[in-house]
Amino acid sequence: MKNQSFHQRKIRIQETPKLDFDQLKARTINALNKLGQQKFSTEPGGYSLDNWYRGVNVLLDEFEEKAGATKLSPEYLASRHELNELLSKPIPTSSIDENISQLNTSISDIESKIEAERAEIVSGISELKAAHARCSDELERERRRVAGAAAVQNNNSLVSRLLGRNKAQTKEPESRISELESNLAVLSNEVIEQQKQLNMINIRSPGSRFAEEWNQLESMQTRLKQQEKERSDKIQLVKERAEATTSIADAISRIL
Repeated sequence: MKNQSFHQRKIRIQETPKLDFDQLKARTINALNKLGQQKFSTEPGGYSLDNWYRGVNVLLDEFEEKAGATKLSPEYLASRHELNELLSKPIPTSSIDENISQLNTSISDIESKIEAERAEIVSGISELKAAHARCSDELERERRRVAGAAAVQNNNSLVSRLLGRNKAQTKEPESRISELESNLAVLSNEVIEQQKQLNMINIRSPGSRFAEEWNQLESMQTRLKQQEKERSDKIQLVKERAEATTSIADAISRIL
């Protein structure tokens, strides 16, 4: 008797309380309102329109089973049929897809143009720096050579005077040093100027060399985001799903 009483109590605990019709309607309408505003995942394999449709069908099948066929009004049946018709039709996106493709192509063209100019300047700066390094090394070697030659000349000055050698000293070494120093200054200034040009590419202001391109790019990117959102909403039937679930919920609310 004790075990039998325990099992009876256990069975009663597991039983689901039977909803009256008003409670069933309220629960179904509340669920439909939530489903009508539900957002889908953008990740592959995430919650999709198919998942949503299955969820709505489970909800409505359960409502119909518990309500009974005699309770289902023509308005409700027509609203559910409209939802099924809506989801059975292909979703036209060719026009939006074409716009998105054109925008992506135009954006890519502008970005390629800016990047090509940037790459050219970077390459030029690299060549200038390499030339600067070579010139600097040559200048250092020339200075050492001139300094060494001057030391040798000073050591031999007494002998030169005794032997009557009083030839004018050539100024060619000093002239070469001046030339290298001038070249080095020119290269340094050009590196600075090219770096300024490189920085100007990335500045989205009227003073930028690519001010017009940056403005076009920003405008196209904004339009692209709008088109992608429009496509996403169209594929997800955002407006249509909200209208369909609202229509079914209204039909259920009017069932007596």
